[in-house]
Amino acid sequence: MNFFTILIISLITGLAYLQRRALGDCQLERPLVLGPVVGLILGDFMTGLQVGASLELVFMGAQAIGGSVPSNVAIGSALGTTVAITSGTGLEGAMAIAVPVAVVASTFEMFAKTICAFTVHIADKYANDDNSRGISMMMHLGNFIHFLAYFVPTFLALYFGASYVTELMNAVPDNIMAGIQAVGNLLPALGFGLLLNNLATKQFIPYFFIGFAIAAYVPAFGVMGIAFLGIAYVSLYALSDRNEEEN
Repeated sequence: MNFFTILIISLITGLAYLQRRALGDCQLERPLVLGPVVGLILGDFMTGLQVGASLELVFMGAQAIGGSVPSNVAIGSALGTTVAITSGTGLEGAMAIAVPVAVVASTFEMFAKTICAFTVHIADKYANDDNSRGISMMMHLGNFIHFLAYFVPTFLALYFGASYVTELMNAVPDNIMAGIQAVGNLLPALGFGLLLNNLATKQFIPYFFIGFAIAAYVPAFGVMGIAFLGIAYVSLYALSDRNEEEN
C-alpha cells in the first residue's frame, strides 16, 4: 500500500469513531460499515463486505455501556480487513489479526479517556468563570484526543507493520490456518453470548427464543420477517409503556 492509501484508511478509522462524539453515534465504526469501506478503498469490496459481516458477529457484544471500554472494533476491523485483502488470506487472516488487535487497541481509548479526565476539570473552571469559549475548546480538545487514539495506532500499524504482518500470515502453516478458521467459526457464538449477557432479562429473553424458534423451524419466514416482528413488538411495547406513564 502507498502512503496515501494508509493515510485515508487511518483517517476513516479515526473519523468513524469521532462521529460518536459529534453525530449521536451512527454506528459508523462497526465492522459491518468499516469492512466494506476499507475493501472499497483497497479495490476488493466483496472481501471487505464478507470480512465486515463476519467480524460484526464476533464483536456484536462489544458495546460501550456507561464508562466501560470494550474491544476497539474500529481499529480491529480496519486492520483485519486490510490484512485480509493485501495478504490474500481472507477471513482467516482477518480473524487472526482483528481479534487480538481490537483487545490491545482498547488501551489507546482508555489512555484518551484518562487524559480527558483532566480536560473536564479545566472545563469546570471555565464554567465557573462563565467562559463558554473555554468550555467549547476543552470539548473539541477531548474529541481530538479520541480521534488521535484511533488514527495514530492505525496509521503506525499500517505504515510499519502491514508488510511484516503479511509476511507472517504467508508463513503460517496450513494446519494452523485451518485451526484459526475453526476458531473463527466459533467466535460469532461468543459475540452473541456477550450480547445476551448485556441484554438478557426475564422480561425479554422469551422473545429471543421465539425468534430463534421461528428462524430454525420456519425457514420460509426469513431473517427480515423476524426483524419486522421485532420492530412491531418494540413499537407496541414503547407505546404501551408510554400510555402507562401517562396514566
